[in-house]
Amino acid sequence: MNQKKQLKISLPIAFEYVINIFMTLVDTIAVSILGTKELGAIGAMSVIINIMQMSIQTINVTNTTLVAKELGKKDHDRIKLISGNSLILTVIISLITILVVVCIKPIFPVLFNVDAICNTYLVIRLMGFVQNSIVTVLSGQQRTLGKQGNILVLRILAVICNLILDILVVKLGYGIEGVAFVTVVLDTILAIYLFIKSNRSTQYTFNMPIIKTIMNLFKWNFVERIVTRVDNFVFNILVSRMGELEYAVHVILIQIKDIEEAFIQGFGDGITISVGVASGKRQKHYMNEVKQIAKKVITKVSMIIPVVVLIIAMIVMCISLRTPELQLIYYQVLPILLIATYVNITATYYFAILRGIRDFKFLAQRNFVSSLIKIIIATILAYTPLGIIGVWLSYLVYSLVQKYMSKIQLQNKEKNEEGVTNESHSEI
Repeated sequence: MNQKKQLKISLPIAFEYVINIFMTLVDTIAVSILGTKELGAIGAMSVIINIMQMSIQTINVTNTTLVAKELGKKDHDRIKLISGNSLILTVIISLITILVVVCIKPIFPVLFNVDAICNTYLVIRLMGFVQNSIVTVLSGQQRTLGKQGNILVLRILAVICNLILDILVVKLGYGIEGVAFVTVVLDTILAIYLFIKSNRSTQYTFNMPIIKTIMNLFKWNFVERIVTRVDNFVFNILVSRMGELEYAVHVILIQIKDIEEAFIQGFGDGITISVGVASGKRQKHYMNEVKQIAKKVITKVSMIIPVVVLIIAMIVMCISLRTPELQLIYYQVLPILLIATYVNITATYYFAILRGIRDFKFLAQRNFVSSLIKIIIATILAYTPLGIIGVWLSYLVYSLVQKYMSKIQLQNKEKNEEGVTNESHSEI
């Protein structure tokens, strides 16, 4: 294991995650041409779709860590069963999620203070939710098995098609509905392709012991993610009440934040895969080597990512926020996002290793504490002269709390492992 090999694993996953987020960003930019009313509507529904995807992303992470561990053991039959049962759960949970959202969708326009057209966009996107969920889990499986490059190319082609078709449907006057249909069609094509592609590495046989193993990790991973989605939900509602200009800027900043977090998540998932494989091998020296390499590559990447985010932010602003009033608000909040980006990438070392050793219980507890702090600070500062700046300061505090809680947890686990090793040697 060396830095080059780790980058070869992490970078394609990171870029794929970013490109996946670009699918939504492209929709947002295309809709921004229509006006702030449509921009606010799609921004609000992006939050809902993000919450819907939470449980599917949870299955994806659970499947990835379990497959990585079995890959270390070279147990390919078990890998097939884990992947197949993960996909069975994915389809079941997707259908339940769709039913729940259909029942509560009438409250969304009032809740987010946006136009009722938001539900038109949402209903169309629901038609492709199962397909999108299948793509998420099967992409994760293929990446873990070492096919990161193929998945990356697939995502790039999808985004290019999405961009071209979005521009076309907006120009032809199909508006927000046309943009939503484009995404559904592309998700369906990707799902069919990946289903066929992964057929040899997936066995769709219901296995109760494996289902229990998946669900045991799923429950803590789900809690970790749900509290984050809840605080983002509150985050958006607070800003939506400040005014149309503030919320339009917030929607764009959220999209950029999602891109940054997607890259960091993907980069971290590459490390998580390496740690998971190391845990399967059960060789301490190999695990230490993986950790050392992870620390080195993250140190290098942390110098680059904030600069890239700044460049993306300026390009997006020039396209979507053309009036001086919108740009002024944007410039006030952007520095906070850039500082938080640096904190997030440096924290990835701790996040990725804790996921790789499947410490989902701590990650859930950490997210609960940090999200609660974020909600309290955001709510208080939203009603001060700081306004949207105060809300985004809460995001920076949230990032710092997550980093240092994770750092302390990993240090404690390493000390405990060292203590057990020393105790074993003394008995010998």
